[in-house]
Amino acid sequence: MKRQSGLRGVWAAVLTPIDAQMLPDSRKGVEYYNDLLGRGIDGLNVLGTNGEAASFGTHERLRYMEAVAGGVPTDRAIAGTGTTSLADAVRLTQAAFDCGYLGALVMPPFFYRPVNDDGVVGFFDALLTRLGTPDPQLILYNFPSASGVTFHAALVERLVAEFPGAIAGMKDSSNDRALQQAILAKHPDFAILPSSEEYLAGARADGTSGCISGSVALWPELAQRVWQTGAGAEHLAELRRSVAGPELLLRVRYLTSRARNDESWERPMPPLVSLSAAEKRNLDAVLTPRV
Repeated sequence: MKRQSGLRGVWAAVLTPIDAQMLPDSRKGVEYYNDLLGRGIDGLNVLGTNGEAASFGTHERLRYMEAVAGGVPTDRAIAGTGTTSLADAVRLTQAAFDCGYLGALVMPPFFYRPVNDDGVVGFFDALLTRLGTPDPQLILYNFPSASGVTFHAALVERLVAEFPGAIAGMKDSSNDRALQQAILAKHPDFAILPSSEEYLAGARADGTSGCISGSVALWPELAQRVWQTGAGAEHLAELRRSVAGPELLLRVRYLTSRARNDESWERPMPPLVSLSAAEKRNLDAVLTPRV
């Protein structure tokens, strides 16, 4: 199995700008994403968790994916296409490849639980059977706290064996180093990207491929320097820890709005609500926005 060569480096799990009608604002998104690519971000994860994909309808996701693909280099972008519906997952994943995205980041259906390995394999079998793409590149989204599914080493081994060439890598939002090492021991060329820039300094030694992070867009130049040289790793880790936690998405929204002088970036989709004034003051006290 060959590593997907483009899936490497500092990747941002980017925000989705939301307009006053609660719709994704592709014009504002394209401008922002190109800015990030020019400032050291190697690639974009569009419509992931930080992009609030699960809060949009399939038609809204499709329109946004298509609009973004028309404005950014899609060989430097992946699209989140996971959903609770097989039909919607097929439609979104096919659209991602039709638009030229490098890969599709797929979280398995996350409503009915528990799900065993046979169920996960069955879902990917059904998904891949229905795709009309000759060489699909799927990226496993390991986020067990959200999906209820852990892509443990034996399951990844089974998926790689049953669908040769179709499983391009994994985003590991569990940030489980033991899991990553177990997978890489069997498949050293498998592209694994943790979800925090804290791990960039040791990524090459560990054999991982970089990171896909929801906060890395706040300090892209520093993150790229850490990825390339290791310099500034502790400072980067401190910055990440200052925004980490359940409200990471809302904190990134606030800091992005400040840095871009545009309060609309604070707007999340319901049921999320923006940070309170007190929460903003607390964040300001420990961190200066760096976007």
